[in-house]
Amino acid sequence: MIPELTLLCGQDEYVRTSVSAKMYRRYTEVMEKNNSDSAASAFRFNGRILKDIFNISERELARADIVEQLAAAKDIHFVMQEVVTQKFLDLNPEHPEQQEKSAFDEYDEENGYNEEKGAGNVWRVCRENLDRVVKMCIRAFRDSYTQCMESDIMSLLDYVKFEILTINES
Repeated sequence: MIPELTLLCGQDEYVRTSVSAKMYRRYTEVMEKNNSDSAASAFRFNGRILKDIFNISERELARADIVEQLAAAKDIHFVMQEVVTQKFLDLNPEHPEQQEKSAFDEYDEENGYNEEKGAGNVWRVCRENLDRVVKMCIRAFRDSYTQCMESDIMSLLDYVKFEILTINES
């Protein structure tokens, strides 16, 4: 279950109580492209995310107060990154342990010995994992790709977790 997401656009209030696989996929696509540090760019990307999540037009979004847009975008980022992505991590019964820092990590980084993985790669991996989950659900439910993408992502991930936990049962 995700926290309720709301956006007030003038007199209209848009509410989202679930996130579909399609919405999460679109979110990862937008986040992968968002590699700028400028506030204007972040605001544009947040606008794209708000339009996708609440299924509203640019005109409707323009009626929302700036503070309202920022608050709704912050809530969406929280849900996508801390709730949905965490649910993906829960699919692995053996959580990977955090790698401890070495005394030489800072030196290696300063001298270019560490290869940095860009933030875009993280979102591509999230999208690829979602694609794997959708494929699994298509086979299991015998639904179409469209039906799986319109499904609640939390339910899909619950199903996949159940399958992983019971894979060795007859």
